[in-house]
Amino acid sequence: MPEFLAEYIKELKSKSDRIGRDFVRDDIKNIGSFFNEYWVEFDLSDQPSNIDVLAIDSSSAVFPTNVGGLFYVVRGLGIAKNKNYKRIATDFDYSSSKSEQEISRFLGMYREHMEHLVGLDSIADGYNGCILLDGSIYGRLSHILSEYSFLNSSSKGLSIDYFEILAKFIKKCEDNRILLIGISKESRTSFFRDFLIERILDDRGLEKKSRRDLLSLALKDKRKAIEKAESMYDKEVVKLIEELTARIPDFQLITLHAKHPGYTKPLLLGASQKKIEEYKRYVVDKRSLIKSSFPELSDNKDTFRRLSVLYDDLFNLPAIVSFHLLPKQIDTAMRIDVPSWYFGISKRIIDVGWPEFVVNDEKINEILNIVSAGYCGLDNYNIWLNMVDLRVKLRKKDFEEIYLPEFEKIVGRFVTARGYRRDRYP
Repeated sequence: MPEFLAEYIKELKSKSDRIGRDFVRDDIKNIGSFFNEYWVEFDLSDQPSNIDVLAIDSSSAVFPTNVGGLFYVVRGLGIAKNKNYKRIATDFDYSSSKSEQEISRFLGMYREHMEHLVGLDSIADGYNGCILLDGSIYGRLSHILSEYSFLNSSSKGLSIDYFEILAKFIKKCEDNRILLIGISKESRTSFFRDFLIERILDDRGLEKKSRRDLLSLALKDKRKAIEKAESMYDKEVVKLIEELTARIPDFQLITLHAKHPGYTKPLLLGASQKKIEEYKRYVVDKRSLIKSSFPELSDNKDTFRRLSVLYDDLFNLPAIVSFHLLPKQIDTAMRIDVPSWYFGISKRIIDVGWPEFVVNDEKINEILNIVSAGYCGLDNYNIWLNMVDLRVKLRKKDFEEIYLPEFEKIVGRFVTARGYRRDRYP
């Protein structure tokens, strides 16, 4: 018998009742009837398609050197029918932050930045088909402008470059009527569940302002929201607020309740809570916001002026229409994001409060036809994105045997720590 097995089974059984309740939560079950109202059954078409698609993805690698700095490489690739578009960035820098999370966030933003540059390159080259991004468009708009804790100004100010290019990319797509789609598999988002909870509160008779004030409070301060719900002397309202703050992702909700492949009715999404707080500070005192978000870079007058213009552009970015698609009953849902202008909606992301129901079957069918054409089963949810992922991926062998030695030629020394062994490959 494997070591620890008996103790493991005993420990697991002691918690089996609670785990069983948490695994299929009663709170989620109560959403079932409302779920069905906003679920549209749909079978993906298996017809071949001649759709002109440009799929864009990115990759990165980072190496902590023996002098304490970080060497990193970021790559972006776009693959269309007859042409590829490439971008690469590399640098060495020191970070005063010891947080691996901040380094990960920096590289994640840099990867997306490469994707946006690739997209702009393709449009400048005359491309006017459909552009697919691996990941959420809404998530890209929700980043907060802030200074990274690096030594060099180029790394420190990445978010400035990021949002300038993102705003330009989205505007170019709109000007050229290019359909831009973001696809995320097993997204951790919960906007659909939040929307259903708001509908349930409406059904229980809470007037619009009261329920939305309560829900907004719940997203900022769970304790205060529950106290406010308890003051209403309605156990179901308390239960719903507890459910809202649990932040269980939509794809799990869909797995529990969807009886047939299909999609959630599309919703118009506004700014995240953090973005709303940032906007309030911008309205009250833009100068103070810039100084606190970029304490070092804003000392430069040109950078300050650049940030002042950027914040104006930032809050004019479009709202996003988003929905979840379950391609097969045995699969998990994917999130689909599209800028609102594609649906003829001119609202800015900051203009939208709680999610709003969107009706436009013609546009939804156009998007579904593209996603259907690219779906190839459980292990390949989009053939175009899968292809570009395989091509752009920066493998450890390539990074250590090709990229790192070229960097070492520049610095004139080995950069690995004593005792470090690079992997050997057959």
